[in-house]
This record gives sequence, structure tokens and C-alpha cells, in this order.
Amino acid sequence: MKYFKHSGLRSRRSGMAVASACLLAILAGSQSALSKEDSFLETRASQIVPKTSIDLNWALQQTLQKNATLKTFPYHLRMSDAEILQARRRPLPTLGLSIENVLGGGDYSDMEQAEFTLTLGQTLELGSKRESRIAVATAAMQRQQSEYELTRLDVLAETSRRYYQLLRIQLLQRWIEKRAQSEQQALGIIQQRARAGAAKQADVSKMQLRLSRSKAQAAQLKGQLILAKAGLTAMWLENPSFTTANGNLISSPVIPDTTRIRESVVELVNKSPLFIRQQALQRLSDAEVQLARANGRVNLDVGVGIRHLEKSGDQALVFDLSMPIPISNPNRGRIAAAQANKELSAEQTEMVRSQLQLSLLAIQQTLSNHHLYAGLITNELLPQARQLLADVEKGYSKGRYTVLQWVDAQAELFALERELIEIHTLMYQQLLELERITGQTFSPSQQENDS
Repeated sequence: MKYFKHSGLRSRRSGMAVASACLLAILAGSQSALSKEDSFLETRASQIVPKTSIDLNWALQQTLQKNATLKTFPYHLRMSDAEILQARRRPLPTLGLSIENVLGGGDYSDMEQAEFTLTLGQTLELGSKRESRIAVATAAMQRQQSEYELTRLDVLAETSRRYYQLLRIQLLQRWIEKRAQSEQQALGIIQQRARAGAAKQADVSKMQLRLSRSKAQAAQLKGQLILAKAGLTAMWLENPSFTTANGNLISSPVIPDTTRIRESVVELVNKSPLFIRQQALQRLSDAEVQLARANGRVNLDVGVGIRHLEKSGDQALVFDLSMPIPISNPNRGRIAAAQANKELSAEQTEMVRSQLQLSLLAIQQTLSNHHLYAGLITNELLPQARQLLADVEKGYSKGRYTVLQWVDAQAELFALERELIEIHTLMYQQLLELERITGQTFSPSQQENDS
């Protein structure tokens, strides 16, 4: 199986953990590499023909290529480019023509005393207004890019989550099939004993009820499978064209290096796409304060022209210079609003930093707890339950155990097997959340030597 990292494509074998790593490795790239990487991924995806079975890597590529939300980013990027272009524009020069001393009384009743003045004027922006506009537009583009990175991360994380849900249902289907087979075999044995007079009809009815419940659960899972497939393919606006998703949630433990998380919380937070987005928002608010202050400074209007005196035929140059009197700052309110927004953004940055740190530590602890419990189920509880069921089955044929004890032993084993499926599903979900928050790949150490 292959996954994408910031620098390109590299191969690695690590079961479902590698599939999960695919998600964050794609998203760890800088914006300078986005266009090349996306182009490569789109080319790869176009070369892949859907088959009866798919894997997570294929699903992620489909999402990158076809997801409607991600397709909107080029338009937002074009709008941001246009805003920067607009911010670079300087005020247009003005061309003016004035005619004086005409159509009046006496000597000024005709055009003989007329004076014609043709002027060319220009507003000179003071206070670094143009530079401030450019800074705001650039910061807005950077914020848009960080928003896209975060959106891309969320969309791909959701794709992976839906894929894992599909794997879960497939695994539950195999689990319920195994359970129904076991109950069917048990029902046959009980029916034989009932015909021989060694068991009661109530025992037969009880096992039939258990089997019927299992068949009902199987029917429910069949419907859930249809919905899970539709939910996955909805990420790229298509109907399901496959029958099976490859992968096994419980093939191997899913646990990253939690020590790395504890020791590198600050570093992980600083590189988090969520924190980077917040920093982009803070830079934008800083730039808006500078622009508000710049717009509060007056501009200078200068002009030069030629005056023609009709009576004498003489011409002369005319110079014009004007500027508002800065009695008070005309932009004081906007400056205050921008400053308040800047201070709010700074507070939110620290809040995001704190929340991310707490989230990382909580995920680390949750993953550790789930991993320990999964190991307990696998290594201790399941072997004990299987041995108990084998002993009860053998003892029932000899009349030492009741049907109720047999049913309870079966139920205990199958409950543990389902619990193992669910705990591994939760572990993958936590791993996805960890990678979504950090934008980094966490490869489970236990899986390095698997495959």
C-alpha cells in the first residue's frame, strides 16, 4: 500500500495504520506544493478504474479529485488574487477643464474675456495607505489558504471516518454470520437431545429465539452497509460502484507513539493547521489595524495646468495644491474597532493554543486506555471466553450444563468479539482526530514490523 507525504509518494507497509497515515501525510504539505501535488493526485485518480473492491488510499484520491467543497478553492484563490490586484491600484489622475469670465454682464457678456484652464491632478496617498491595503489583502489570502488546508484536512478525515465505519459494518457482518452459524449448530444439538427426551422443548425455543435475533441483526447490518457505502461515495458525489472495502480494523493494534505526543505538545500545537489558521486570522487583524490608521491620515492633492487668456492670447501655468485640515482623525472609530478585533484575535489565539494542548493530551490518554483494553480483550478475555464455551458445549452433551449456561457462554464470547471491533473502531477514530489536529502522521510502532 502507498501513501503520500509532503515531499511526494513513498511506499510503506503498515496495514490500516498506513491508510490512516495517508490522510495526514497528504495534508502536511505547504501551499507551494499544493498545486503540484493535487495535479499528480488527479492524474493518478483518473488512471484508476473502480473495481469490486477498494482501499482507503483510492477513496482519498477520489475525494481529492471530485469533492465539491474542495473544488471551490480555486475560485476563492482567484478572488483573493483579485483583491491583491485591487489593493495595488493607485488613485487615478484627474483631468479638468474650467472656463471663467463668460456669459456675464458688461465686458463679460461674451467670450472675449474668457479664461480657459486645463489641469491634470493627482491624489498622493500619504501614511502608507497603499502598502497597508496590500498587507491586508495578502493576509486575507494567507487566511484563505489556511482555511483551505483545514477544510481539506476535515474533508479527508471525514472520508477516512466513513471508510472505517464501512469496515466496521463489514466486520460486524462476518461476526454476526459466525454467531448465527454457531447458534444454528447449537440448535441442531439441542433438537437432537429434545427428540431423545434429554432436553425440553423450551430449550429448543430459547435457542431458536437467539438464532432469530441474530438473523434480525444480520438484516439490520445489511441495510447499514448500504447506507455506509452511500455515505462514503457521497464524499465525491457518486453512487456506490464497489462491493467491498479492503481492510481489517482489528488486524493489528492501532497506537501511535504516545510518548512523542506528551513530550512534543507545544511543537505539535505550533504546527497544527488549526493553530496556523488562527495565526493567519491574527495577522489579518494586525494588518487591518494598520490600514485603519493609515486611512486616518490625510491625502495630498496636487495639480498642474495651462491657462489660456482669450483677450490677450497669452498662456500661463497653473499649480494647485490642497489637503484636508487634520483637526481630528476621521477614522478614529474604525481604528478603535480594528484594535478591539486585534486584541480579541490575540485572546482567541491563546485560547486555541490551550484547547489544542488539552485535546492532544486527552487523545493520547484515550488512545492508551483503548489500546490497553484491546490488548486485555485479545490476550486474556477472549481466550477465557472461548475455553468457557468449549467446556460448556462439551459438558452440555453430557448433561452437566443447562441450555441457559450454554447460551450465556455463547453470548459472553460474541459480546467480547463485538466489543473488540468497537474498541478498535474508536481507536482509529481517535487516531484520525489526532492527525487532523496536528496535520502530522503518527505511525504505530507495533505495526512497523507487520506485513
